[in-house]
Amino acid sequence: MIRRIAAGAFVLSALAVVVPPADAADSWTVCSIAGSVAPTPGVAYAPQEGKYDLKGTMDCTSDNPSHGEVTGTGTGTVGCLGGSSTATLTVAWEGGKTSTMKVQIGDFTYGTGGHGTVEDGEFKGSHVMLGWGRQAAGAEMRCATGGVKSYQFAGGLGIG
Repeated sequence: MIRRIAAGAFVLSALAVVVPPADAADSWTVCSIAGSVAPTPGVAYAPQEGKYDLKGTMDCTSDNPSHGEVTGTGTGTVGCLGGSSTATLTVAWEGGKTSTMKVQIGDFTYGTGGHGTVEDGEFKGSHVMLGWGRQAAGAEMRCATGGVKSYQFAGGLGIG
């Protein structure tokens, strides 16, 4: 129960970071994002050097683009209770446009937050903010043994 409350509080605080100020609404694209992460060699309680692959789907508040598929890879320190990494994310927007983002990501407890820049394509030069909660089946027990080989995430991503 406490973990669910903590996860809910994290998601709400992550969305508060991702959602831009009201006066910036015209210059920001805000998207929900959900997907999966596959870390190598796996995630354990103690952060360790590793890499990961990310895949997800984005649905946005803007009319154009309104939907995208995101893929990416990252390297750094990953763990169930903490970590810091750098990732390259590519969004394939509907209509054939793409965006390539470089982001700094921090993991804490069962949440992730980060920021970066769109390096190429649609929205080039724009800032990126992201935040999501993450969940693995039986996460606590599997983390204790280093057995989390993939997990699901859901949250938000803003570009502006």
